[in-house]
Amino acid sequence: MSRDRRAIEARGVSRVYRTPAGSTEALRAVDAGFAPGAIGAIVGPSGSGKSTLLRLLGGLDVPDEGTVAVAGTDLATLGSRGRRRYRRNVAAYVAQRAASSLVPHLTVREQLERRGDAIAAELGIAERLDARADELSGGQQARAALAVALSRGTEIVLVDEPTAELDRAASARVAAVLGRAAAEGRTVVVATHDPELVSLAATTLELGPGPRASSHCPRSARSIDGVPVIAARVVTKRYGDACAVDAASLEVTAGELSVLVGRSGSGKSTLLMILAGFVDADAGATETPGRGWQETAYLAQRFGLLPELTIAENVDLPRRLRGSGLEPPLEALRLGDVAERLPAEASVGQQQRAALARALVGGAPALLVDEPTSHQDAESAEGVWEALGRACDEGAACLVATHDESAAARADRVWRIADGRVVAG
Repeated sequence: MSRDRRAIEARGVSRVYRTPAGSTEALRAVDAGFAPGAIGAIVGPSGSGKSTLLRLLGGLDVPDEGTVAVAGTDLATLGSRGRRRYRRNVAAYVAQRAASSLVPHLTVREQLERRGDAIAAELGIAERLDARADELSGGQQARAALAVALSRGTEIVLVDEPTAELDRAASARVAAVLGRAAAEGRTVVVATHDPELVSLAATTLELGPGPRASSHCPRSARSIDGVPVIAARVVTKRYGDACAVDAASLEVTAGELSVLVGRSGSGKSTLLMILAGFVDADAGATETPGRGWQETAYLAQRFGLLPELTIAENVDLPRRLRGSGLEPPLEALRLGDVAERLPAEASVGQQQRAALARALVGGAPALLVDEPTSHQDAESAEGVWEALGRACDEGAACLVATHDESAAARADRVWRIADGRVVAG
């Protein structure tokens, strides 16, 4: 590997997180090398240590064993002040939860540096530069955080799951921008489940076991006649001059798995929040069994796990509060190994599955689920869809919002949303 000052090399890296809840081995004796002027990809199932390794490469954390070096200099020898200079001047890092990489009280434009406006335009968010992070969709936050990071002009760019919440068109924009950064001589390292990003990588590091082959079969055809359990009737929601949801109508009956497909920023999350009762519509009406979680369960893109409870305690909370419910599907959602960890000790993908498991245990007749597979590897995503299918087989009405076009094959009925307008798919 080149000893260019921008090249990254990790040797024998191990990392164990120790908390009052116990120890979690995130990485064990990992070797990796990433050359300048190229894209490197870190791949592996949810919980395999991708995000941990990226944080070590970014100088945000130090290994328990082994070394992470840039141009032959071990980052651990720089000390905390030296690593801060490294993060400020050499390595830009974008976290998997992109909002944490943005300053919440500043607009996107106020955080951009060199060529920032042009980069944002290439990423398709030029019209959102005067918005703050909490005014952006998850996909817009991801692109805004990437634009801010790239605008700093650092020699190293580290990005965690940059396309997890993006449709194909937006993902292609991200890939093009990252490819251009590498062509300019920058070292780009991405942790990703996205095969298109992996295909661009000159170096691919696989952590943990690869995903097993999927045995997915489309759901059997079923009747969607009957009284709607979930319904939107000509629902409209505006934020200032922007119309997030425009006279949208849809319905979901008992036992039906329905998907609402749309790109990032299309209004699908806003419509789900209106149906869940967390946002008031400006016009129109909605129908659900009720707003309690025993009536309408809602999985948001921000998972809302209680940090002081373990994964198992979070999942079982609705059943404990209600005094009844379904058996927590920890094993079915591959959460058995992390059941006694706190949420902060689990990967984002594991946290997402835990939030889904919590939504399911209450046995609610209505399920509203926002992007349930955005942070999942292929095998974990399969488990998510199987869990949702079982809930529908038991009589629940389920509406899943997603940017993933392949979800249509999973559904009894498909709805599509663009610019806030919904049509049957």
